[in-house]
Amino acid sequence: MKQLYELSRKFPKEWIKKAPKGKFGNYVPHPVITQRLLEVCGPFDWEVVELIRQEKNGSVVGCFGKLTVEIDGKLVTVTSIGDVEHDQKNDGSNAKHAESDAFKRCAMKLGLGLHLWAGEEYYLDKQLDKKSIKKKANLQSA
Repeated sequence: MKQLYELSRKFPKEWIKKAPKGKFGNYVPHPVITQRLLEVCGPFDWEVVELIRQEKNGSVVGCFGKLTVEIDGKLVTVTSIGDVEHDQKNDGSNAKHAESDAFKRCAMKLGLGLHLWAGEEYYLDKQLDKKSIKKKANLQSA
Protein backbone atom coordinates (compact mmCIF):
# COMPACT_ATOMS: atom_id res chain seq x y z
CA MET A 1 0.00 0.00 0.00
CA LYS A 2 2.97 2.25 -0.64
CA GLN A 3 1.34 4.26 -3.44
CA LEU A 4 -1.95 4.63 -1.56
CA TYR A 5 0.00 5.96 1.42
CA GLU A 6 1.88 8.43 -0.80
CA LEU A 7 -1.40 9.63 -2.31
CA SER A 8 -2.84 10.15 1.19
CA ARG A 9 0.05 12.30 2.44
CA LYS A 10 -0.86 15.88 3.27
CA PHE A 11 0.33 18.56 0.90
CA PRO A 12 2.88 21.03 2.31
CA LYS A 13 1.29 24.22 3.61
CA GLU A 14 3.04 26.34 0.98
CA TRP A 15 1.17 24.48 -1.79
CA ILE A 16 -2.25 25.05 -0.23
CA LYS A 17 -4.13 28.12 -1.43
CA LYS A 18 -6.69 30.02 0.61
CA ALA A 19 -10.27 29.84 -0.56
CA PRO A 20 -11.47 33.01 -2.28
CA LYS A 21 -13.56 35.32 -0.11
CA GLY A 22 -17.05 33.91 0.32
CA LYS A 23 -15.99 30.36 -0.65
CA PHE A 24 -15.56 27.38 1.64
CA GLY A 25 -12.36 25.40 1.98
CA ASN A 26 -8.74 25.83 1.03
CA TYR A 27 -7.49 24.04 -2.06
CA VAL A 28 -4.48 22.68 -3.92
CA PRO A 29 -4.24 23.90 -7.55
CA HIS A 30 -4.92 21.48 -10.40
CA PRO A 31 -1.27 21.38 -11.63
CA VAL A 32 -0.03 20.35 -8.18
CA ILE A 33 -2.63 17.55 -7.94
CA THR A 34 -1.61 16.34 -11.41
CA GLN A 35 2.09 16.38 -10.54
CA ARG A 36 1.55 14.35 -7.35
CA LEU A 37 -0.56 11.81 -9.24
CA LEU A 38 2.10 11.44 -11.94
CA GLU A 39 4.89 11.28 -9.34
CA VAL A 40 3.23 8.52 -7.33
CA CYS A 41 1.40 6.48 -9.98
CA GLY A 42 2.84 7.44 -13.35
CA PRO A 43 0.60 7.82 -16.42
CA PHE A 44 -3.15 7.72 -15.94
CA ASP A 45 -6.29 7.88 -18.07
CA TRP A 46 -8.61 10.85 -17.72
CA GLU A 47 -11.88 11.33 -19.56
CA VAL A 48 -14.66 13.88 -19.53
CA VAL A 49 -17.58 11.51 -19.89
CA GLU A 50 -20.34 14.07 -20.34
CA LEU A 51 -20.87 17.81 -20.19
CA ILE A 52 -23.78 18.99 -18.06
CA ARG A 53 -25.78 21.81 -19.59
CA GLN A 54 -28.27 24.22 -18.10
CA GLU A 55 -31.81 23.43 -19.24
CA LYS A 56 -32.80 27.05 -19.94
CA ASN A 57 -30.03 28.17 -22.27
CA GLY A 58 -27.86 25.07 -22.84
CA SER A 59 -24.70 26.58 -21.36
CA VAL A 60 -22.13 24.28 -19.74
CA VAL A 61 -22.52 24.18 -15.94
CA GLY A 62 -20.57 21.01 -15.11
CA CYS A 63 -19.27 17.66 -16.26
CA PHE A 64 -18.89 14.01 -15.31
CA GLY A 65 -15.26 12.87 -15.27
CA LYS A 66 -13.59 9.46 -15.02
CA LEU A 67 -10.05 8.84 -13.77
CA THR A 68 -8.33 5.46 -14.15
CA VAL A 69 -4.96 4.81 -12.52
CA GLU A 70 -2.94 1.86 -11.27
CA ILE A 71 -2.37 1.97 -7.52
CA ASP A 72 -0.29 -0.70 -5.80
CA GLY A 73 -0.81 -3.07 -8.72
CA LYS A 74 -4.59 -2.61 -8.91
CA LEU A 75 -6.34 -0.72 -11.70
CA VAL A 76 -8.73 1.75 -10.06
CA THR A 77 -11.41 3.86 -11.74
CA VAL A 78 -13.21 6.69 -9.97
CA THR A 79 -15.83 9.07 -11.26
CA SER A 80 -17.02 12.43 -10.04
CA ILE A 81 -18.88 15.55 -11.04
CA GLY A 82 -17.27 18.95 -11.46
CA ASP A 83 -19.12 22.22 -11.61
CA VAL A 84 -18.60 25.77 -12.82
CA GLU A 85 -18.40 28.11 -9.83
CA HIS A 86 -18.24 31.32 -11.85
CA ASP A 87 -19.93 31.36 -15.23
CA GLN A 88 -17.35 32.49 -17.78
CA LYS A 89 -20.06 33.21 -20.38
CA ASN A 90 -18.16 30.86 -22.69
CA ASP A 91 -18.78 27.12 -22.99
CA GLY A 92 -15.10 26.35 -23.60
CA SER A 93 -13.97 28.13 -20.45
CA ASN A 94 -16.86 26.71 -18.44
CA ALA A 95 -15.98 23.19 -19.63
CA LYS A 96 -12.33 23.69 -18.56
CA HIS A 97 -13.40 24.85 -15.08
CA ALA A 98 -15.81 21.94 -14.71
CA GLU A 99 -13.18 19.47 -15.94
CA SER A 100 -10.60 20.76 -13.46
CA ASP A 101 -13.11 20.46 -10.62
CA ALA A 102 -14.12 16.93 -11.64
CA PHE A 103 -10.48 15.87 -11.94
CA LYS A 104 -9.61 17.19 -8.48
CA ARG A 105 -12.68 15.48 -7.01
CA CYS A 106 -11.67 12.17 -8.62
CA ALA A 107 -8.12 12.58 -7.30
CA MET A 108 -9.52 13.31 -3.83
CA LYS A 109 -11.29 9.94 -3.91
CA LEU A 110 -7.81 8.40 -4.30
CA GLY A 111 -6.53 10.34 -1.28
CA LEU A 112 -4.99 13.40 -2.97
CA GLY A 113 -5.88 16.50 -0.98
CA LEU A 114 -8.43 14.55 1.04
CA HIS A 115 -7.06 16.17 4.20
CA LEU A 116 -8.43 19.51 3.01
CA TRP A 117 -11.97 18.17 2.77
CA ALA A 118 -11.78 16.12 5.98
CA GLY A 119 -10.20 18.86 8.09
CA GLU A 120 -9.62 17.84 11.70
CA GLU A 121 -11.28 14.47 11.03
CA TYR A 122 -8.45 13.41 8.69
CA TYR A 123 -6.65 10.24 9.77
CA LEU A 124 -6.00 8.20 6.60
CA ASP A 125 -2.29 9.00 6.22
CA LYS A 126 -1.55 7.95 9.82
CA GLN A 127 -3.51 4.70 9.50
CA LEU A 128 -1.83 3.74 6.22
CA ASP A 129 1.58 4.59 7.71
CA LYS A 130 0.86 2.31 10.70
CA LYS A 131 -0.10 -0.53 8.36
CA SER A 132 3.07 0.01 6.34
CA ILE A 133 5.27 -0.05 9.47
CA LYS A 134 3.51 -3.18 10.75
CA LYS A 135 3.95 -4.92 7.39
CA LYS A 136 7.67 -4.06 7.32
CA ALA A 137 8.09 -5.40 10.87
CA ASN A 138 6.33 -8.65 9.94
CA LEU A 139 8.55 -9.08 6.88
CA GLN A 140 11.72 -8.47 8.91
CA SER A 141 10.75 -10.97 11.61
CA ALA A 142 9.90 -13.68 9.10
